Amino acid sequence: MSVNISEGIESGKVTIKVLTTNTTSITVLTEEKFKGLVTQPEASANRLLGEHGLSMSIEVKENGESHLFLLDTGGLSQAVIENSTQLGVNLNDVEKLILSHGHFDHWGALPAVIPLLHEGAELILNPRVFEQNYIVITKSGEEIPAEELGENLRKLDKAGKLKLNKKLPSLNKKMIMDLAEKHKIKIIETNKPMKLYKGITTSGEIELFDKNEATKGFYIQRSRKEFEKHLFRDETSIYINVKDKGLVVLTGCGHCGIKNTIKHGQKLTGIDKIYVVAGGFHEEWNPVEKINEKVKYFEEINPDVICGMHCTGFEFNKLMADHPAHTLGVVGTEFHI
Repeated sequence: MSVNISEGIESGKVTIKVLTTNTTSITVLTEEKFKGLVTQPEASANRLLGEHGLSMSIEVKENGESHLFLLDTGGLSQAVIENSTQLGVNLNDVEKLILSHGHFDHWGALPAVIPLLHEGAELILNPRVFEQNYIVITKSGEEIPAEELGENLRKLDKAGKLKLNKKLPSLNKKMIMDLAEKHKIKIIETNKPMKLYKGITTSGEIELFDKNEATKGFYIQRSRKEFEKHLFRDETSIYINVKDKGLVVLTGCGHCGIKNTIKHGQKLTGIDKIYVVAGGFHEEWNPVEKINEKVKYFEEINPDVICGMHCTGFEFNKLMADHPAHTLGVVGTEFHI
């Protein structure tokens, strides 16, 4: 499958704003090396709220018109709503809201955001975002096969062998459908790529070129004792083609793996040059050896901007710190692409 976004968007017409992520800071300074491509909120960040969640707005301004899109809503309604106000993003102007996947730190504020959208706005999501997610992380680091989990979960927990054992809140489909109907919001359920605007497309279901890159320890719970290995078939990213610059890759958590996500975008769009990569890369739980593989990969593809935030983790940002494309993403960070 392919999506034609070869027409692209002229450089300087797109602004991406980080509406919510894990960190706020008034001391992260705008770096001169980016020449305005990346700007930081600096002192104005004292009015912004951080949380464990992610949301980014994408605004296209050309030919006297403005088009606004939203990737995720974060987890806390007060964070995305307050920060949007402070950052000059009117949620009522959002034309399309894209949900990256079914984890609560990306959809938690959705019930509060839907009533703020205008009638006819679209909510685009993968039909599998409503599945019940479960996390099991062992202290040994060994991943438990899904077919063995149901019978052994309680035993392993009682034996103290689990570092994390948690059922995640699931997105209530009826509640979202009812809210959308009440406020005349159009819901589009699809696992296929969807063109949002000329030069902009969603990923659809992300191809796993390397299944080992997908985040370990996640399962889909089908019943009390029936689990399925989670390969994040619900995950959606966004790709933007900037003329003469290359592809911008925006991720929610990057559970499919940031390399898989980038390669999928290249294959889907036919655009090899990577310009900007921003969002969650979910390297927090990975050993340093695997993180080093990602660092080497970024050195090979050499984007102009690499901004891993939210669930990316400290180790990745530490190892990437000396790369000229690396920057920190805090609430209020802007990408002027």
